[in-house]
Amino acid sequence: MSRIKINAFVIRTIRMTESSRILTLYSRDMGKIKGVAKGVGRPKSKLGGVVELFNLIEGDIYKKETSDLGVLGGASLLEDFRGITDDSRRFGFASAWCEVLDKTSHSEEPHPETFDLTFEYFKALKNAPSESSGLLFWATLMKFHAQEGYAPALDNCVSCVNVITTEKVMISLQRGGLVCGNCVEPDEPIILVSQDALGILRMMLTIPLSDLSNLKIDSHNGRLAAEVILSLASYHLGLPRNLKSFRFIEDLSAFGRPE
Repeated sequence: MSRIKINAFVIRTIRMTESSRILTLYSRDMGKIKGVAKGVGRPKSKLGGVVELFNLIEGDIYKKETSDLGVLGGASLLEDFRGITDDSRRFGFASAWCEVLDKTSHSEEPHPETFDLTFEYFKALKNAPSESSGLLFWATLMKFHAQEGYAPALDNCVSCVNVITTEKVMISLQRGGLVCGNCVEPDEPIILVSQDALGILRMMLTIPLSDLSNLKIDSHNGRLAAEVILSLASYHLGLPRNLKSFRFIEDLSAFGRPE
C-alpha cells in the first residue's frame, strides 16, 4: 500500500456507512481520486468540518495499486469554501462545476491547469455577488473548453477568414467557430446568436473571472451565450446536457441552464 500526499478539492461526498463517506477529490498532482473518510461522521472526528464539499484540503491517501479507492488517513484545511453553501445560487453553480469535473475527468489523470481554474472559480464565486454565479459558471466552462484545446474562433469566419458583421451570426459546432453565410455547409450543426451574445463569449474567454463578476449581463443574451458553451462542450468534450446539477440551477435565475 502506497501513501500519496495530495492537495485537492472535495467535489463529491457519498455516505458509505453511518460514520464514513466516500469522497471524490480533484487534486493538482493526481487529478480525480477517490478515498474513504472513515469516522468523519463521529462527533469527535478530526476530519469533521474539513472534508466538506468545495473545500481545498491537504491530506494523505493510502492506496493499493489494485484498487481505485483509497483511504484518507488524515487531512487539514487549506482553503475554506464552505461559505459557498450558504447561498443557493452559489451552491447550485459550484455543484454544477463539480459535476462537470467528475464527468469529464479520468481517474488519476492530472491536469494542473484545471485545478488552478477550479481554485480561481471557487474564489471568485465566494467573493462575487450572488447574482453573478451563473455568469461565472458559464465563463469557467468556456475557459475549461479552451484549456482542452477547443477554444472557439470568434473573430472571423473559420473558412474564409472574413469578418462577419450581420446582426445574427452562426457558430458551427463541428468547426468550433464562426461561419458566414457563404461558407456554411448544408446540414452543418450551427447555433444562431446575436452580436451581443458573441461579445459575451469573447469576454468569457479573455477576461479573468474576478473581473467578470461585476459585469451586468443581459439575461436573454446571457442565455444565448450559455447555450453556445453547453453545446460546444457537449459536442467536443462529451459533456452530458442533462447533468443533475443543471436541472437544479435552471430554477435559480434567468441566466441559468438554457432551455
